[in-house]
Parts: sequence; C-alpha cells; structure tokens
Amino acid sequence: MFLRYGMNPHQSASFTPVDSPPFKVLAGEPSYINLLDALTGWQLVREATQAFGVPAAASYKHVSPAGAALGGTITAAYERARDADPKSSYGDFVAVSHPVGMELAGVLKRVVSDGIIAPGYDEGVVEILAAKKRGTYLVLEADPDFEPPVEEVRELYGVRLTQERDALPVGVDRLDPAVPDVAARDLLLGMIVARYTQSNTVVMVKDGMAIGIGAGQQSRVDCTRLAGEKALLWWSRRSSEPLTGVSMVSDGALPFVDNVEEAARFGVVHIAEPGGSIRSPEVAAACVARGITWSQTEVRLFRH
Repeated sequence: MFLRYGMNPHQSASFTPVDSPPFKVLAGEPSYINLLDALTGWQLVREATQAFGVPAAASYKHVSPAGAALGGTITAAYERARDADPKSSYGDFVAVSHPVGMELAGVLKRVVSDGIIAPGYDEGVVEILAAKKRGTYLVLEADPDFEPPVEEVRELYGVRLTQERDALPVGVDRLDPAVPDVAARDLLLGMIVARYTQSNTVVMVKDGMAIGIGAGQQSRVDCTRLAGEKALLWWSRRSSEPLTGVSMVSDGALPFVDNVEEAARFGVVHIAEPGGSIRSPEVAAACVARGITWSQTEVRLFRH
C-alpha cells in the first residue's frame, strides 16, 4: 500500500504487512512517520496497560513520546500524557490502550493532532475524528490480538539488518526492594516508556505520568537535564513548592555521577538504570549521599 510520502515529502514510500495487518485504516491516508509513531505508540500503551491493568495513553512526536501516562479512564490517561509537554505534543500522534468514546473524541476535537491509533471506536466517533484537519485526520484501528514477529528486519544503504525484537519482560522484581510500591510503579512505567523512546533517553515519572522525557541526545547528562527541565516546567504550572517524589529511569548505564547531581536538582528520589558501568559504584555512592534509592536493573533499553 502506498503512503502519502516517506520521511520527507520528496520521498515516495509504501508499506506491506508481514502477515495479517496489525491495524486498519478507518480514515485518512498515513505517511511514513505516521506509521512509525502509530506502531511504536501502540506497543507502548499495550505493554503499559498489560502491566498495570488500567488505561494508558501516549502522545507521540517523531517516533518518541512527548508524554505517556496511566489514568482511571482513557480520556484521563490521554489528558495527562498530553499535559506533560503540551508544546511538544502540538500536532501529535495519539496512541491509547482502550476504545475511544465520545468523551475523548471531544477532547481530540479541540487539540491540534495528526492522528490516533486505538483498539476500537464507539459509534459515531470515527466520523467526528475524520472531520479534523479538513478531513485528513488519520484514524487507525489496532488489532489488540496481533503479536509482532519475533525478528525485526531493516534494510538501508544496501544492508539488511536483522535482530530479535525487544520483548524482554521488565518488572518491579528488577528494582531495589527498598523502593516503595508507588515509586516502583513509576519506575516500571518509566522503563516501559524508555523502551519505546529514541536513545539516549531519560524518563522522569511522578504519580503514573511521565512528566519529563529527554530523548535522542548523544550525551546522557543532557538527557537528564532536558527531562528535568521539562519536569520542572510541568510542576511550575501546578505549585510554587519544590518538586520532589520523582522517579527517574535511564535506558542506558549512567556513566558519571553528574547525572545523579542533575537528577537531584529536579526532585528525583528514585533512580533505575542498567548499571554495569565502570563507574557504577561511584554512581551508587552518589545516590546514597543524596538520599536517592538506586536500582541496577541490568536491562538496557536502547531504541534507534
């Protein structure tokens, strides 16, 4: 099936389902990046709702989430996800774990967004959404029973790359037992979000919501600083009190203690990271010195 265009309008593109299609196009015409955002976002919210048993939503831009959150309803989950970084969520691609009803359709009607992927839509919702963007809004229906192939294949510049899909289970059993239950939930959500975010990435989470995501940076401390600044901006819209109670996940090992120093500036009290760096003992000691729990998960979650 031909796409509207590839990563840029001057590039033609198409897609072919490997086996049974993982989604249906209910309205609009997808572009290459639309599908990257939709497929990645769907895997994030699918894994999150399986892990926590509650609705999950993500707001995607350029193959990384601007925000991701859990909620009591699917509408609440999306409003929390978009509220993390509304500037970056402008023109986002929405991924939600549960069927879309009129309440969420009403929210989406009011915001600037390019499309949505969900496992279903209540009667009349598709028509409302399809009218957005002068009738070009993209509406995809995910197959909730579809399991991605075990292997991922990518061809570029005359080379075919094949790897096992990253399906390694992550759970609270990888965290320090001293981490409280609420923080353990936040760290697990952070690990799930990091799995579907462009590396390098640092995710800061509070109360079931990713409040700051630093993605795609070459320097890990820049990821930490970027995530922290976003988290602080989010908090400044709510309170004049200092931000605290934040949990932080890094998709790769923290190579220097400067990451801990930066994290402490933004109210981080729990850190989970793969560990295994030559300086991990120093990182662990820096956490102890600042009253931060440190969990060595031994799981790297790079995505490129």
